[in-house]
This record gives sequence, C-alpha cells and structure tokens, in this order.
Amino acid sequence: MLNAQKSVKLCIILTDIFICALVILTVLLPFGVSWYVETMHRSQTLPATIMITCYPCAPFLGILLFMLRRVLKRIIKGDIFINENSHDLKIITCCCIVIALITLIAGRYYIPFYIVGLTFVFLALITFAANSVFLSVYEKKNSENDNNN
Repeated sequence: MLNAQKSVKLCIILTDIFICALVILTVLLPFGVSWYVETMHRSQTLPATIMITCYPCAPFLGILLFMLRRVLKRIIKGDIFINENSHDLKIITCCCIVIALITLIAGRYYIPFYIVGLTFVFLALITFAANSVFLSVYEKKNSENDNNN
C-alpha cells in the first residue's frame, strides 16, 4: 500500500506541475507562436490559427486538471470508489471531448491538431471506461450495504 500512496502523491505533484505549465504556456503562447513562425518560416496566418484553437481549450484543460487533482486527493484519503470520484471523471471525460472537438475542427487549418484531437478522443475513452469501473464498484458496494441492513 505504501507504493500506491507514493504513486498517487507523485501524480498529484505532476498534476500541480501541469497546472503551472498550463498557466505559463497560456501567458506565453503569443510570443512562442510568433517566434516559431519566424524561425521556421511558416505561414503568417498560423499564429492566429494556433491561438484561436488553444485559448478555447485552455479552460477545459484547467478544469480537467483540477478535477483530476480532486480525484487524486480523495484517493490519498482512502475514498476511492465514491460517487464524487465518478462525477469528477464524467467532467474529465466531457472536457476531453470538448478539447477533441475543438482541435479536430482546427485540424482542417493546421494538420497537427488532428493528432491532438485524436489523442483527446482516446483520453475521453479511457476516462469513460475508468468512470464505468468506479460507478459499477460504487453501485455494487451500495447494493451490498443495502442487503446487509
């Protein structure tokens, strides 16, 4: 059990790092994209395409990371198969789907966004499957409690 606790703590630390990176990248995005376009001699419309795609995705990614952090904090406390974790996993799945839709639409204008979009479709599938497991264990636990009473 000690290794599992360390693993979850590491996940919380990494989630915090990703939250900080999201904030920093959101602030520095215009400068980074402009530098990329100038250095790699890309189309002058590329910065607008990237920013129009990334900025709407940022809040959903932030929500996703905060929900993941909440789930991990509950797991550290020992509250694993509870309804709140299932609810947060549903929110994570919805955020993945929204990000996937935004980036798949943007893929028409910049091909690498297709890769990002398909990655988020896959992540939505994984979180949906994890949510199904959490929910079925929660329901089984509740039905056993009802039968014992």
